[in-house]
Amino acid sequence: MPAKTIEAIRGLERDRFRAMVEGDGILLDALLAENVSYVHTNGKRETKRQFIDAITAGRRRYRQIEIQSQDVIPAGRDTCVVSGRALVEMESKNGALLFPIAYTAIHIQLDGQWQLLALQATRVALE
Repeated sequence: MPAKTIEAIRGLERDRFRAMVEGDGILLDALLAENVSYVHTNGKRETKRQFIDAITAGRRRYRQIEIQSQDVIPAGRDTCVVSGRALVEMESKNGALLFPIAYTAIHIQLDGQWQLLALQATRVALE
């Protein structure tokens, strides 16, 4: 897979995290496949609409998401798997939460556009 594709996927990951922090539902709508499966660190699975609505309505507020490591692994012509770690800061009813995650994201190319098809995140111990 060309290096430019791998860099494009890295850019999409940065864009997705930025959209989550900024509450940008329009950008999230473009970045997520219609049938995306988004599994959070607590095991809750959401559809595209549930995920975007929770962010844009303010029910889920991300303050910052910092990518700590990221491997982009080609898995065919139109599929990439991202294995990454990030530090997530969120607002909760009881104040700020700060926790590291490990995640796996699958991006697919549909009609010439890369989109997130699946994400599974897990909280990990601080290193």
